[in-house]
Amino acid sequence: MELRGMELRGYQREAAAPALSGRNSIVWLPTGAGKTRVAVHVCRQHLESRRGGKVAVLVNKVHLVDQHTEKEFHVLQDTFEVASISGDTSHKTFFADLVRKSDVVICTAQILQNALVSAEEDVHVELTDFSLLVIDECHHTHKDAVYNKIMLRYLQRKLRGEQGLPQVLGLTASPGTGGATSFEAVEHILQICANLDTEKITSVQDELQHLQSHVPQPKKQYDLCQERPQDPFGEQLKKMMVQIQQFMEKPDFSREFGTQIYEQRIVQLEKRAAEMFCRKTRVCALHLRKYNDALLINDTVRMVDAFQCLQQFYSSERDKKDPTEQFLTTTFEENRVRLQALAGNHRYENPRLAKLEGILREHFQPLGTSRGIVFTKTRQSAHSLLSWLQSTATLRGQHIRAAVLTGAGYSNQTRHMTQNEQQDVIKQFRQGALNLLFSTSVAEEGLDIPECNIVVRYGLMTNEIAMMQARGRARAENSVYSVLAKANTREVTRELLNEDLVELMKRAIQAVQAMPEQEYFQKIQELQRVAVTSWLLKEARISERRQLHQASAVQLYCINCSRAVCRGSDIRTVEGVHHVNVNPQFGSYYKVSSGKIQFQRTFKDWEPGCRISCKDCSQDWGMEMLYRQVKLPILCIKSFVVETPAEKRRYKKWGAVTFPIEAFDYVEYCSGTYSLSL
Repeated sequence: MELRGMELRGYQREAAAPALSGRNSIVWLPTGAGKTRVAVHVCRQHLESRRGGKVAVLVNKVHLVDQHTEKEFHVLQDTFEVASISGDTSHKTFFADLVRKSDVVICTAQILQNALVSAEEDVHVELTDFSLLVIDECHHTHKDAVYNKIMLRYLQRKLRGEQGLPQVLGLTASPGTGGATSFEAVEHILQICANLDTEKITSVQDELQHLQSHVPQPKKQYDLCQERPQDPFGEQLKKMMVQIQQFMEKPDFSREFGTQIYEQRIVQLEKRAAEMFCRKTRVCALHLRKYNDALLINDTVRMVDAFQCLQQFYSSERDKKDPTEQFLTTTFEENRVRLQALAGNHRYENPRLAKLEGILREHFQPLGTSRGIVFTKTRQSAHSLLSWLQSTATLRGQHIRAAVLTGAGYSNQTRHMTQNEQQDVIKQFRQGALNLLFSTSVAEEGLDIPECNIVVRYGLMTNEIAMMQARGRARAENSVYSVLAKANTREVTRELLNEDLVELMKRAIQAVQAMPEQEYFQKIQELQRVAVTSWLLKEARISERRQLHQASAVQLYCINCSRAVCRGSDIRTVEGVHHVNVNPQFGSYYKVSSGKIQFQRTFKDWEPGCRISCKDCSQDWGMEMLYRQVKLPILCIKSFVVETPAEKRRYKKWGAVTFPIEAFDYVEYCSGTYSLSL
């Protein structure tokens, strides 16, 4: 069959065969081999061969919605209604209507999940409204991921014997091994297949040479550097940390400064101290975590970046009346001049940067057409690397036009990029206006970024999936994939392990493909029964836990100064998501900052107001919202200690609390607060 304007290559046809015959399958093809094109082909044939067919294409990142629509699925628009919708689009409130009118809906998985559970007629849809589900980057269909929540609903109905469920097509370049380092990897692949109700996982076998000629593999090299011979800046920070631990009266606490292990321990200590209302320990732990961050930054990028991180932290508003804060601020001030002088001494600069400078000089020749991505762990280090590049004289004349690409999620550590900013950077990179990106993992997966001839993994420790995804960005002829790391460290051993895990994954997939059909289907059904049962059990437990305590018996305290500020019975949910305090007295406990919080998108019934913080100690508590002209404070659960009759505890999410929270009743609130008679 001729595919208008998008003929499939031989190896793509081979991978698409089971899906084209209507079977549930996973298409496993390397990055750059055209998985999305296979999906478009399957969608067209599916819609042409059945009346009333309807396709949902699910992605796990917002920016992939527009990319799929504009780059691949637009070819279906000559015959079919194609609609795209993401968290950034306002018409998601009429999702059901959009689904009714369209043949193909491209959306983030979360939007479909919200619609499946919604009771609103304008929003609610059923899985049976679709005849085909396409799941992009389908290796994320596990545990509590949104893809899996959708598929558990699907499996529950399948096991009940319901008819009319959609065909499922999963796409992935890297199913991974699920943390297994032995033949348990086969179990992991079977679990992914069970979660996606897959009849067949397909890869290229007959057309392998054809595939390899179209998807060249980069040359991999290890660019190793040594430790700093001397690190007086880091040593000074460690001395200050010892001083703080002595002041905290915990001189024997871990001394593994500058490591992830120390970070985990200090986070645990801070949590315990908050729950025990031990303010001194908690505040010291928060500061020690910042020092540890500075050591990690010092290890990754420049001393000056680490110094600025601390400088910024100490310049933010804090409770000046608190003796612990006074001691910690004084400690920093006493050492500030010395730290600044050490940070400016280039004799002690990071050897990683000299190594990166060499790589960039080699690949970015004047008048050259090089294009590259440097992957780094944090947003902070991506920004620091750009700043380093701009201040490195030897790289200025190299015609490097660089920018940062990081995630769009909110972070209080570093400024996040908006979706529009992300798309703008990617567009400029595609068109050649930019030729180098300093990126976090956001660019590893799914993003349609043009072929790079140099990809650098800068001091990263990740799993084999991230390694394969990043490597897949180096697609130009004779491209190089560089692992820049310190010699004899876990970064290197992890990368070597990843190479073994990729081979293990391939063998595990082949083992699953070779299983006798009856044995395979038995195994899949067994895994599905277990998955659905444990999901239902978990849901029941959550409902039970929600009823453990009466809301009126629960007290919330400010996490910083331990002042009791409200009861659980003062809390309501707005739109099922935002937790607000409806007690009119609550306003006397907080102060409001000037300047509204800006969001990139608009919301149907509310808009964000200003930040709110504790009147006594300036601890950030959340923000005000203007909901249908009513001002309500939204509380961030992390800013409070919750006391129930059983215990004092800190929560990361409102969903985990052990008391019921009623929905906000707008009419009742207005009647009570403003004495309105209806």
